Amino acid sequence: MGLAGRLGWYAAIVVAGFAVNADPDEEPPKKKRLDVESIYYAQASLVEDALEGVRPSREGVPEIYFVGFAPDDAEDVFESEVKHVEALFRTTLGAEGRTVLLINSRGTVDELPLANGPNLAEVLERMGEKMGPEDLLFLHITTHGSRKHRLSVSFENLGLKDLAAKNVAEIVNGAGLPWRVVVVSACFSGGFIRPLKSPRTMVITAANSRRTSFGCENGREYTYFGAAFYRDSLIDADFRAAFDQAVPLVRAWEKEQGHKHSKPQIWVGREIARKLPHTWKLPGSAPKARL
Repeated sequence: MGLAGRLGWYAAIVVAGFAVNADPDEEPPKKKRLDVESIYYAQASLVEDALEGVRPSREGVPEIYFVGFAPDDAEDVFESEVKHVEALFRTTLGAEGRTVLLINSRGTVDELPLANGPNLAEVLERMGEKMGPEDLLFLHITTHGSRKHRLSVSFENLGLKDLAAKNVAEIVNGAGLPWRVVVVSACFSGGFIRPLKSPRTMVITAANSRRTSFGCENGREYTYFGAAFYRDSLIDADFRAAFDQAVPLVRAWEKEQGHKHSKPQIWVGREIARKLPHTWKLPGSAPKARL
């Protein structure tokens, strides 16, 4: 068969450096439908498995525990970001053996608990039971947010419920955590500060209550705020210093792309202000900033 004949059967399309054979008459492959019943039945054992490996507190030793929550499967940046942040806490911030991930993704559905309200409540409560009075729980949430200050919780046809700021605060405040830092990386996330406030809590958000945040596209490793705060600024438990360094980076990237500034926010309770950063501070070296 000559070239013209072969082109009658398929066209070679080059996209982003990859060659793809496309038959115009062939329908794209359909995703296998998720087995909703099996997924829900598996949650109890997945939560147990995730918590089984979490080390209990050592008496008198201030330690950091980490929970990552990526509840929207619409873009893979949320899964990527929460995995990168968890790795940072394990390898650099001394949280090895004290981390749990909750992610909504086809790639993790058989291995990790779903990122939904009930699982988050169970994990935080059980982590609180393992923690000592001197320990800190760091919660990183990365997802889409709405003007009504609700977090998107979505995974194909599972019918998961979004979480309002009030819901998140009830979960966090009811978990019995001695000290906590909560980062909400989402649009309009400043609306989560007020309900999460407590003397022993630091709250950091990627935007104020009326602004969007950026960088939630497929193929990215981090959102803009995630890259600026975790990748390019956070080298120990001085979360306030990392925030102060991250905000100008975010603003520069937004200006370069023609975006309105997201105005990240921080609130620090009076008791945790006396503890951070020295109680949980670890040595490190600052990485170079990049987009």
